[in-house]
Amino acid sequence: MVTNVKTAAVVGAGTMGAGIAQVAAAHGCTVHLVDVSTDVLHRARAGIQAQVDRQVEKGRLTAAEREEQLARIRTCQHIAELPPVDLAMEAVVEDMSVKHRVFAELDRATPPEAILATNTSSLSVSRIAEPVRDPSRVVGMHFFNPAPLMPLVEVIAGAASGAAAVDAALACAAAWGKTPVRAKDTPGFIVNRVARGYYLEALRLLGEGVAGVDEVDSVMRTHGRFRMGPFELMDLVGLDVNFAVSHSVWQQLGRPARLEPHSIQQSLVAAGHLGRKAGRGFYQYDGELKVPAVPVDRRSYRLSPLFADICRAFTSAGGALDAGATEGYIFTRILAAIINEAGWALAEGVASASDIDTAMVLGTNYPLGPLAWWEKIGPRTVRGALKALNEMHADGRYAPAPRFADA
Repeated sequence: MVTNVKTAAVVGAGTMGAGIAQVAAAHGCTVHLVDVSTDVLHRARAGIQAQVDRQVEKGRLTAAEREEQLARIRTCQHIAELPPVDLAMEAVVEDMSVKHRVFAELDRATPPEAILATNTSSLSVSRIAEPVRDPSRVVGMHFFNPAPLMPLVEVIAGAASGAAAVDAALACAAAWGKTPVRAKDTPGFIVNRVARGYYLEALRLLGEGVAGVDEVDSVMRTHGRFRMGPFELMDLVGLDVNFAVSHSVWQQLGRPARLEPHSIQQSLVAAGHLGRKAGRGFYQYDGELKVPAVPVDRRSYRLSPLFADICRAFTSAGGALDAGATEGYIFTRILAAIINEAGWALAEGVASASDIDTAMVLGTNYPLGPLAWWEKIGPRTVRGALKALNEMHADGRYAPAPRFADA
């Protein structure tokens, strides 16, 4: 198995594929970028050129370094045209049949010692490897968008992935300037699973009439110190993309109540209100201005004195010292949902505690890892919040993960 990647192929020259090719070339790797469309290849090349030019303008690269970096990127339209490479990365659409065709071709076109990697964000690495004669050389290397800027790579071992291939993928990601974390081949891996709590709990609060989209976003930015509120972030990602990931993770994990997609988001997707790219999602966009586009059917709620005390303790320990009662309730529910999903992922062996925290900080810009937050807020307080919330719902959606149940 290859241990030092000097030549690579990237199949799929869309946003992610082009970004990964740029990263590899920037770190001295010769890259062959493959796409059946010449137009896509031209756009990818132009986009990489523009980004590298900006680095020269900012003094981060010399003109000579720019030319060397660009010269390391070659293009072709067919996998069969590839020369021998150390690693081949698939970055095509999230469609299993398409990925199977790509990997069958890569299996024929690459040396047997080459690593075959998939950039999938939601599909099973084990299933993707099925057309490959030696699946031990197949691993997941999930980069985040934009690949040149985002520091995280989730390295996923499929059921048949060999230790040598996984170690080589970890070393390659690090050599390309990224921070790799190990993840089990489970739905959503680390980031796309643990982040569900941020979105789904915000949707529940809106649906229950506790607060409007701008109020929830403000609480999480101001008191949680998140860079973007959950509704702003869903609009940026695209409601269709976010809903599809939520639905996929929920289905593949056996439809647990805590991960059930919300009807509000489903209705917006059906109406074509997909967020910023459509001009309307949870907000209506007019240039840089945005106003809430989903009204809240505001309803009163009442907390028991015990749960009110828990919320105050939770928000205070969590750093939301100036939060009012409703703000503290919003903060507690959303952050508790994130922490609990991290606990379930840990209990199921998806990743280590340190890798979960690293992934959420680097992959989603969270101000703190969820398990670090658990330690900061205090095991008893987190457990108390989850148990109190769970008693309010018959479906067990807030049942504490094993890590927290007896904390």
